[in-house]
Amino acid sequence: MPKIMVSIADDSMTDVPRIVADLRRAGLAVDEVFEALGTVTGSIATDAVDALMAVPGVKAIEWQRDDYRPAT
Repeated sequence: MPKIMVSIADDSMTDVPRIVADLRRAGLAVDEVFEALGTVTGSIATDAVDALMAVPGVKAIEWQRDDYRPAT
């Protein structure tokens, strides 16, 4: 399953635990929750991503790139 990063809206930062629970119910296999940053990482089936955007408090979803390599 593809890896994604979910950004939480600034005005929903106090609801992070509820949002994470809602993301899980929507199909996200949560890897990490960065509460202070307002981001959640995990993986989900490609055809289920729209369900994540419907979760109240979700600002954006970004696909993680597997081929990222830092510049040397």
